[in-house]
Parts: sequence; C-alpha cells; structure tokens
Amino acid sequence: MATREVRTTTTASQMTTRTLSDGTKQIQGYAIVWNSRSVDLGGFTEICSPKMLTRTLKENPDVLALRDHRSELLIGRTIAGTLQLSLDSTGMRFLINLPKTATGDDTAENVRLGNLSGCSFGFCTISDSWSEDDKGKPVRTLLDIDLFEISVTSFPAYSATSVATRNCPVGLRGKLLRKKKGGDLGLNPSLDDIIMQDDDDDDDEPATGNDNDDEDDGEDEQRCDCPCNACSSLDDCGSCSDISCANEFCSACPSQVIAAHMALLTRRLR
Repeated sequence: MATREVRTTTTASQMTTRTLSDGTKQIQGYAIVWNSRSVDLGGFTEICSPKMLTRTLKENPDVLALRDHRSELLIGRTIAGTLQLSLDSTGMRFLINLPKTATGDDTAENVRLGNLSGCSFGFCTISDSWSEDDKGKPVRTLLDIDLFEISVTSFPAYSATSVATRNCPVGLRGKLLRKKKGGDLGLNPSLDDIIMQDDDDDDDEPATGNDNDDEDDGEDEQRCDCPCNACSSLDDCGSCSDISCANEFCSACPSQVIAAHMALLTRRLR
C-alpha cells in the first residue's frame, strides 16, 4: 500500500467565488500547478508532471474537497457532482458547489476576503523520478499519482514523507542525509528531523533486508496500536488507512503528519 502524502501549491491558486441564481455559492481555482518547483521539502524540491493525473482522473476517483484536510469539514465530492476537476495547460482546476451549511458559507466568505488563499492536495505516489538541478540539488518529479482529496487551506502543509526520501536513488539520498547532518533543518524541522533521522539510523546499521527491523536494546519500546491492517499487520504507519487515526505513536500516518505541521505553523504565528 502506497503512503499518503500532502502538498500545497506554491503558485497562487487564484481562487474566486460566485453565487448562482439559486443561491448556491461556488469557489474555483487551481489545486495543482504543472512544472512549478515546490518549496524545500527537506533537502529536495518537487515538480508536478502535466501527465501525473491523466490515468487517475480517467478512472473517476472518489475525491473529497475539505477544509484544512479535516474530513468532518466536507465541502465537495466528485461522486456527488459537487466537486468538478479538470486538466488544462496550467494545472488541475477545481470547481466546488458549496453546501448551504455553516462550513460552506464560512468557506465562501473567507475565500472572498482572502483569509483562505491556499490549496493543498493529498495523494499516493504510483510513479516518480529523481534527478539533480544545475546546482546539484535533488529534484523529484511526480509522474503518476492517485488523488484522494483537495483542501482549501489557511495553513499550508508541506509534507516530506519517508516514502519520498526512501524512493530516492542512493547517490541523491546520500546528499539529503549529509545536508541533515550538516544542520540544515529546512522548513519543517520537527517532522523532517524525525524522518531523516530514521533514514540515517538505517544507514548506520548493517543491512538486514528489512527496514522495519527493531533491535532489542533492553528498553521497552512504545509502539503504534492502530488497528488498521497497515499498522497492525505490516508495521507500516506510513501506509495507515485510518484517516481519523489519533494514536500518538502512529507518527507517519496522514492525520499525524498534517497535525504536526499545523502545530508547528501555529506556534510560529504566535
């Protein structure tokens, strides 16, 4: 099972609002922009290929539109016809017919005022490629993904997940590790340090053929007890399938990754 990741568009989404004759409020904009270099995601940057959504959108996926990645704040859904997605030369454009609820009205008004100006998308990577830019920095290109949600956001969530860095070729991955060892914490130190430290520990230990081996150092280790199959059977929190998971030791699941970024960004604003 692929690990879920979250990205925020770095080019202005240019969201707009309008009200239809029947009183329905709509918002539209771009959730994904092609060929636009991301911010530093922990030693590497990322590019969205124009073809990365061709397959998944043809399969008519069940994609949710949310506020700040919160499933209880649902504002649109493709299978309900309240969320429409289309591809053009700029990126993936969305149109949401907002529900006539407090959340829908609040979203429309805050987009109109500019309080909500970011768009994020949640996905699982099917195929990617790695290269170096002219300065020797690693660049990841997303070639094929499964899209499962977009969010209108007040806090952008840039998630550099363990699966992203572990898919990186050995030579480029070494550069990421050396950058971390050199003290460059990037934009998300609290989360990236954990991810890269995990990779670093793997490199320092003899290869066993199993990234999930845990050596008994004589101390009791507290572990995730999330009941989903990925956590309980595969010992793979990065592929946690419980979107509402709140287990504090399931540190790589989508819910915890987003929560960690939100907490960090909130602290920075204080």
